[in-house]
Amino acid sequence: MAATQHILLNEKELFSQMARGSEAAFTEIFEHYSQRIYSFVLKKTKSETMAEDVVQDVFMNLWAKREKITEVNNFESYIYMMATNKTFDHLKKIATDSRKIETLYARMKEMREGNAIDEMMDIKEGQAMINEAVAQLPAQRKKIYLMSRQQGMNYDEIADELNISRNTVSNQLVDALKYIREHVKKSAGAAGIPIMIVFKLFH
Repeated sequence: MAATQHILLNEKELFSQMARGSEAAFTEIFEHYSQRIYSFVLKKTKSETMAEDVVQDVFMNLWAKREKITEVNNFESYIYMMATNKTFDHLKKIATDSRKIETLYARMKEMREGNAIDEMMDIKEGQAMINEAVAQLPAQRKKIYLMSRQQGMNYDEIADELNISRNTVSNQLVDALKYIREHVKKSAGAAGIPIMIVFKLFH
């Protein structure tokens, strides 16, 4: 994204034209604000992927609601408020996904340390199904999963090690768990493992 001047000439007229459906005006507004919004989000999140996603979300939303833009008094503040809200939404999703992953690992650990022999037998079979699912993951997703699960590395450590964004690490782990969960549920049903075991592993 190329750098732009701080002041957008004829800003009010450009937003008015965009409200009437002018793609040329929208493009000029995008070229002026996109890099600034990208830098704003990147500074807050340290994630290039998230910054790119927020820029895309902001301008898709701006175009979708263009007819209402004439009600806005301060266009710059309006766009930055949109960027702040979208950034919060992305961070909230990552936090939610992270808690789900951490809860899963904690419950699996508790079950491995339990004393119920029959349940442990089922858990052992369930773990074998998990291992089978992990083996089928795409190479990078599998590596990220194992670095988190076996090596105990956190998101930032994995991101630094693999030279990828923290957001990518989170998304890859969420996708890995989704696949593993579906695989284990399907396999557990076929093997006759009590559904409660699967419930404890993945909920």
